[in-house]
Amino acid sequence: MPMSAPPLIDQIRATLADVFEADPGEITPETQFGDLPRWDSMGHMDLMMALETQFGVAISAESISELTSVPAILSHVEVLQHG
Repeated sequence: MPMSAPPLIDQIRATLADVFEADPGEITPETQFGDLPRWDSMGHMDLMMALETQFGVAISAESISELTSVPAILSHVEVLQHG
Protein backbone atom coordinates (compact mmCIF):
# COMPACT_ATOMS: atom_id res chain seq x y z
CA MET A 1 0.00 0.00 0.00
CA PRO A 2 1.52 3.40 -0.97
CA MET A 3 2.17 5.82 1.84
CA SER A 4 -0.08 8.84 1.79
CA ALA A 5 1.34 12.32 1.91
CA PRO A 6 1.46 14.03 5.29
CA PRO A 7 -1.45 16.36 6.07
CA LEU A 8 -1.18 19.71 4.32
CA ILE A 9 -0.70 21.57 7.62
CA ASP A 10 2.37 19.42 8.34
CA GLN A 11 3.75 20.05 4.85
CA ILE A 12 3.28 23.81 5.32
CA ARG A 13 4.93 23.72 8.75
CA ALA A 14 7.87 21.84 7.23
CA THR A 15 8.17 24.42 4.44
CA LEU A 16 8.16 27.29 6.93
CA ALA A 17 10.74 25.50 9.08
CA ASP A 18 12.97 24.99 6.04
CA VAL A 19 12.67 28.56 4.74
CA PHE A 20 13.13 30.17 8.14
CA GLU A 21 15.68 27.67 9.47
CA ALA A 22 13.42 26.96 12.43
CA ASP A 23 12.49 23.84 14.34
CA PRO A 24 9.15 22.53 13.00
CA GLY A 25 8.00 22.37 16.62
CA GLU A 26 8.27 26.16 16.78
CA ILE A 27 5.65 26.49 14.05
CA THR A 28 2.11 26.17 15.33
CA PRO A 29 -1.29 26.90 13.79
CA GLU A 30 -1.04 30.32 15.48
CA THR A 31 2.35 31.24 13.98
CA GLN A 32 2.28 34.46 11.98
CA PHE A 33 4.49 37.00 10.27
CA GLY A 34 7.08 38.33 12.70
CA ASP A 35 6.87 35.40 15.13
CA LEU A 36 10.02 33.79 13.74
CA PRO A 37 13.26 35.80 13.55
CA ARG A 38 13.65 35.23 9.80
CA TRP A 39 9.97 35.85 8.92
CA ASP A 40 10.46 39.44 7.87
CA SER A 41 9.63 41.08 4.55
CA MET A 42 12.50 39.40 2.68
CA GLY A 43 11.83 36.07 4.35
CA HIS A 44 8.18 36.41 3.39
CA MET A 45 9.08 36.59 -0.29
CA ASP A 46 11.33 33.54 0.10
CA LEU A 47 8.40 31.73 1.71
CA MET A 48 6.02 32.63 -1.13
CA MET A 49 8.48 31.25 -3.70
CA ALA A 50 8.99 28.08 -1.64
CA LEU A 51 5.22 27.56 -1.32
CA GLU A 52 4.80 27.94 -5.08
CA THR A 53 7.53 25.36 -5.72
CA GLN A 54 6.52 22.94 -2.97
CA PHE A 55 2.80 22.89 -3.77
CA GLY A 56 2.81 23.62 -7.50
CA VAL A 57 0.66 26.73 -7.14
CA ALA A 58 0.90 30.33 -8.31
CA ILE A 59 0.44 32.96 -5.61
CA SER A 60 -0.80 36.28 -6.94
CA ALA A 61 0.79 39.57 -5.95
CA GLU A 62 -2.50 40.54 -4.30
CA SER A 63 -2.44 37.42 -2.12
CA ILE A 64 1.13 37.79 -0.89
CA SER A 65 0.27 40.52 1.61
CA GLU A 66 -2.62 38.47 3.01
CA LEU A 67 -0.66 35.26 3.61
CA THR A 68 0.83 36.29 6.94
CA SER A 69 -0.22 33.39 9.16
CA VAL A 70 -0.23 29.61 9.08
CA PRO A 71 -4.07 29.44 8.85
CA ALA A 72 -4.15 31.96 5.98
CA ILE A 73 -1.45 30.05 4.09
CA LEU A 74 -3.16 26.70 4.70
CA SER A 75 -6.53 27.99 3.49
CA HIS A 76 -5.04 29.65 0.42
CA VAL A 77 -3.00 26.62 -0.65
CA GLU A 78 -6.06 24.37 -0.21
CA VAL A 79 -8.10 26.67 -2.46
CA LEU A 80 -5.35 26.87 -5.09
CA GLN A 81 -4.87 23.09 -5.11
CA HIS A 82 -8.51 22.07 -5.08
CA GLY A 83 -10.39 25.04 -6.45
